[in-house]
Amino acid sequence: MSQASPSALRRPQARGGYAFAYTGLLLFTILLYLRPNEILPIGGFPVVRIVAVVTLASFFIERMMDGRPLPLMPRPFKYLLILGILMVLSIPIGLDPAGSFAGFTDVFLKIVLIFLLTINVVNSFRRLRLLIEVTVLSGTFVAVATLLDFASGKNLAEGFRAAGAVGGIFGNPNDLALAMNVLIPLGIGLVLIRRNPLLKVVYLVCTGLFVATAVATYSRAGFLTLMVAVGFLLVQLGRRYPAAWGVAAVAAGVLFAASPGTFWARVTTIFEGSAGSGVSAAESATTRWELIKRSIEVMGFNPFRWLFGVGIDNFHYVSIYEFGNHNGYLQVFNEVGLPAFIVYLLFLCSVIAITGRVVKQYSRARGYRQVWLTAIAIEGSLVAYAVGSFFASVAYLWYLYYPAAFAVCLQRLLANVELKPTQKEAVSSVWYLRRVQH
Repeated sequence: MSQASPSALRRPQARGGYAFAYTGLLLFTILLYLRPNEILPIGGFPVVRIVAVVTLASFFIERMMDGRPLPLMPRPFKYLLILGILMVLSIPIGLDPAGSFAGFTDVFLKIVLIFLLTINVVNSFRRLRLLIEVTVLSGTFVAVATLLDFASGKNLAEGFRAAGAVGGIFGNPNDLALAMNVLIPLGIGLVLIRRNPLLKVVYLVCTGLFVATAVATYSRAGFLTLMVAVGFLLVQLGRRYPAAWGVAAVAAGVLFAASPGTFWARVTTIFEGSAGSGVSAAESATTRWELIKRSIEVMGFNPFRWLFGVGIDNFHYVSIYEFGNHNGYLQVFNEVGLPAFIVYLLFLCSVIAITGRVVKQYSRARGYRQVWLTAIAIEGSLVAYAVGSFFASVAYLWYLYYPAAFAVCLQRLLANVELKPTQKEAVSSVWYLRRVQH
């Protein structure tokens, strides 16, 4: 079979396009995880917001100066935009309009804008890989800081569960476990993609720290999510590399031996429903079922609540014991309404479907191994979120939207490849992506 020539591939955009905006995106990602306001003596100075504003401004200014058309808006972004519009419409009729407005502007508006920025400035495979690497390394900082605090007995929830050392979206043990589980497939993907042995070791260590942090949270939902995510990766990888099952068995043995007995005692309560450390699984399940029933009761026969919900971050006003939904899907349904819930599902399913199609198309193309592995890693991350968000109110947080943006970027970059692996001419022993990197 002949190898694809460099001319067989089109470059997505001109070299170096949006260099400043892309650098700002990397910096924003780092600051999002490091939370400088908590670790530096700068008080409430909005450094992250300033970086976001400057980065977005540079992107739009460069686009206007070049006379380019409107930014790229693929179908997943349109779903995200519709979801944002429905959120805005829900604000005036919410139980606490001021709180809803703050919840929208403080987090979700940034998500929409950064998502738009990402899918437009990540215009080469090198940039996509680097952004994934920065995300994984930034998450490693959170993992290391959390484990150090856990070892010294600081920042513990319920007296024994690790909480994020930097707080914010990592402050709750269950949310922190989900954040780590979303990063684990990306870390494994980098281990397999990178050819440099030193970098393989680095990302292997990063992945191990993610797993250790998830264990330190003592989150039963986190453990279930971890098992599903790893199982999904094994099924995908095992079809092509049967040795993955052996490696997974060794890793499982190490995890079992290294994890404290109290962790496994808590995990077994998932199946026994008996009391373990902290709240038993039976009590937790009862509370979650009561929250589900309360979610339906809140909507009642009020058409406005079914259409627009009770307002962003407002469910606790009508919940039992002022709890959140503890379920990302019900969170959207209750707080923004049924149409928003449908759009949210469409968004999540669309980005998972994108990676699924790439995995299927490139599964037998030996010369495109890195494409296939990248798609599997991103899909595994999205699957982890889809499962983990059943147990946490995280629909408006960043956990989903970074891997979702990675999926859209991958789709966009592959759309610019003229020859596909299903065509014999495109099958190559050399990773073709190197010919389209900037």
